[in-house]
Amino acid sequence: MNNHYSPTWFELFHSSVPAQQTATEAAFIAHHLPQPTYETILDLCCGYGRHACELATHGYRVTGVDRDAAVVAEAQQRECAAQVTYLAHDMRQIEEIPGTFDAVVNVWQSFGYFDREANADVIRQIARKLRPGGRLILDIYHRAFFGAHQGERVFLKDGVPITERKQMNGERLTVTLTYDIERRSEVFDWQLYTPEEIIALAACHDFTCVVACRDFSSQMSPSAASPRMQFVLQRR
Repeated sequence: MNNHYSPTWFELFHSSVPAQQTATEAAFIAHHLPQPTYETILDLCCGYGRHACELATHGYRVTGVDRDAAVVAEAQQRECAAQVTYLAHDMRQIEEIPGTFDAVVNVWQSFGYFDREANADVIRQIARKLRPGGRLILDIYHRAFFGAHQGERVFLKDGVPITERKQMNGERLTVTLTYDIERRSEVFDWQLYTPEEIIALAACHDFTCVVACRDFSSQMSPSAASPRMQFVLQRR
């Protein structure tokens, strides 16, 4: 099944993220969600709670949601678990989650897994989970970057040889990771967008773009030379 993150992936990629990177990303989020205006956050596709935990230490009331029950169970065992409410839930049905939030964060390229219609419906549902004036912070891949950066490479991650293959098929990116020791592959697939497309999609669901940037720096505009871009979107 595409877009299933295995324990091997989490061990190699999620657990090895430098603490400073997490702190930088959380500081960006906190800057654009000043308290007390923004106090309740839904961390959508939270994984092991890397951002949820960091945001909780900033004083936010955080609910972390991930579709993988095993991942949620692991997050609930982490040191900061008592400060975060975790739920196993598919992002395509977040309307079912009780209540509304001041903000939703969806980071580390966790948007675009579905077709255009389903992705748009996720944005629609996010808007419904936000109070008026609430904000969505989105961190996603930039389509133009990957159009120019396809192909195969072999690299070591914590001593494990990995073959990575990136291929664009129209507007979709497919990434295949092969763990050479395990002789096993994982496939990930996203619908990619341009900055203009994301801003237009958000506008269709009552969002105004407050910030569009890259590298979690508000002063740096999205660029085809950078793989990721961030958006701060405010619900009207």
